[in-house]
Amino acid sequence: MSDDIPVKDSDIEELKREMRSAQWTNWVEANQKLLMGAAAAVVVVLLAAGFWIEQDRAHSATAATVYQQAVGEADVSNKQILLQNVSRDFSSSSYGALALMQLASVDSANAEVHLNALIAHPKAMPEWVWQARIDLAEIKLAAGDLAAAKTLLDQKVGDQYQQIRYYLLAQTATDAAQKQEYLQKALDASAVSDAELKQKIESQMNKKTS
Repeated sequence: MSDDIPVKDSDIEELKREMRSAQWTNWVEANQKLLMGAAAAVVVVLLAAGFWIEQDRAHSATAATVYQQAVGEADVSNKQILLQNVSRDFSSSSYGALALMQLASVDSANAEVHLNALIAHPKAMPEWVWQARIDLAEIKLAAGDLAAAKTLLDQKVGDQYQQIRYYLLAQTATDAAQKQEYLQKALDASAVSDAELKQKIESQMNKKTS
């Protein structure tokens, strides 16, 4: 009769776990300095991340302060300088984009430059980009560059900009029927009620029918 006692599968698994635990303990002891260095590196990374977050918050707060100061400035020259500072020093922030929008109105000589920069700005909200395209199209129309204006106006805008978009597209049309079609679309676009613009649209439509 054999004295051997069969080893249970559960016992084998327990033995394996103990061996793995022992191996892990030995490895930790052998690599203690390495682990301490890695832990220190993790702490440094976390501290750096926390510092960056605080720096980013401080940066945003400063941008907001300077921008509000610029908006509230009555003197046009000083206002332009402050907005240029925001656009330069906080170019990667939303305030940099807002500064470009304001600069387009106070620095008319370089309005196209500011509007194009706003359109390309990564932090500009869609509404700002749509408005910039409309404003830039109006500049192109005033300069007689109908093709450039139409290229800008052919791009998608939100519903609240459709009425002015179609009205301006009508100004780019060289065909009378096409112009009337754009004017009708402008009249039908009622997302935003603009009494003055509506009067202009109706006036141009009446000229055609009279």
